[in-house]
Amino acid sequence: MRYARQRILPEIGDAGQAALSAARILVIGAGGLGSPALLYLTAAGVGLKEAGGCIGIIDDDNVDLSNLQRQILFTESDEGNAKSLVAAARLQLLNSDTELKVFQTRLSSENALDIFSDFDIVIDGSDNFDTKYLINDAAVRVGIPVVYGSILGFEGQVAVFWGKEGPCYRCLYPEQPESHVPNCAEAGTLGGIAGMIGTIQAVEACKLALGQPHCQSHGLEPLIGKLFLTDARHWDTRTLDVSKRTDCPVCSRPPEQITLPQAKPQQCASSPAAMDLNDLQGLFESGIPFTLVDVREPHEWESGHIEGALHIPLGKLLVAPEVLDTLNRLEPIVVYCQHGIRSARAVAYLRQHDYDAFNLVVDWSRINDF
Repeated sequence: MRYARQRILPEIGDAGQAALSAARILVIGAGGLGSPALLYLTAAGVGLKEAGGCIGIIDDDNVDLSNLQRQILFTESDEGNAKSLVAAARLQLLNSDTELKVFQTRLSSENALDIFSDFDIVIDGSDNFDTKYLINDAAVRVGIPVVYGSILGFEGQVAVFWGKEGPCYRCLYPEQPESHVPNCAEAGTLGGIAGMIGTIQAVEACKLALGQPHCQSHGLEPLIGKLFLTDARHWDTRTLDVSKRTDCPVCSRPPEQITLPQAKPQQCASSPAAMDLNDLQGLFESGIPFTLVDVREPHEWESGHIEGALHIPLGKLLVAPEVLDTLNRLEPIVVYCQHGIRSARAVAYLRQHDYDAFNLVVDWSRINDF
C-alpha cells in the first residue's frame, strides 16, 4: 500500500514498481539538485534492499548555513556535519527499506570508474564543469546514462545523456568553456528552481529505471537526445533536440580508449600561495603594504568581515575585467572567502593576470582578533 499512488498508474503498475525497487542509482552531490532527487527517489521505493537495489550518495562537503536556502535535506542542527552522512540518515528515516551507499569523498578520475561500475544510472547534481565532464566521460566508458541537471538564477536545464543510446554531454558541449561561467554560488539562484530541476531529474531517473521496453509500451519518453530548458521568470519552456556527433571526442570512440579528465583541485590550502590568520597578523605587523580582498557575497560581507578589506564578490571579479584595474600590481593581494574555495579560484585568476596573490584560509572563530 505504501506505493499505491504510483502503482495504480498504468505506466508503472506492479512490474514498474518492481523495476524501481531493483534500480541502482547514484546521485552525485547532495546539494540543491541532489536533495530533492534523493528525497523523491527514496519516497518512490527506488533501491530497496530486498530487491537488490541501491541509492548511492557521493559528496565530500559539509553542511553550511548558506546551503539551507535550497538544500532541503538539511536543517540548522546539521551545520558543520558531512552532507553525505546527514543525507543518508535523513533518507533512512523516510524509508527504512532503502539500501543506501555513502561515498564521503570527491569524485575523481581515480575513483569514478570503480564507483560507477556498481550503478545503472547516474544523476548529475554537480555545480562545476570539471565534475560534469568527468561524470560524462566515466559514464560513457561504463555504458550507463547520466541524468544531467543545471541551474542558474531563475533558469534550469535537464537532459539524459547516454552514449550507447544517443548523444553524450560532449556531443552538446565538446570542450569546457575557456572563459569563466559563474555557478549558482557566484551568480545566485532561487531555492525553488533547484527543487524543480532536481525533482525532474528524479522523474527521468525513474523512467530510465523502468526500462526502455516498459517505457515504449506505455508511452513514456525519457529525455534521451533532448535538452529541456525552463525560465521561471516568465515560465517559458523549450525542449531542444540534441544530435549524436560522429566526431564526438568521447562517445564516438571505443570505451577502452576513453581517458578520464583530471579535475582541478577545489582548494589550495596546501599550496605555497595559501596563508592563515597567523600569516596575516605577521603581514600586518611587518608594515609591508598589501591589499586584502573579500570575495564573498554582499550578505556574507554584511554579517562580518576583516577591517580594511576591499569587497569584490567573486562573480564580479571574474567577469568584469575593469575590476583588475582597481588593484595595485605592486602590492601583494591577499584574498579570502568563507571556506577558502572561492578565494582559491580568485587567486588562480589573479595569478593568470600576473598579480602576486595569496589565498587566506580564515578561522572565523578568530575574526574578532582583526
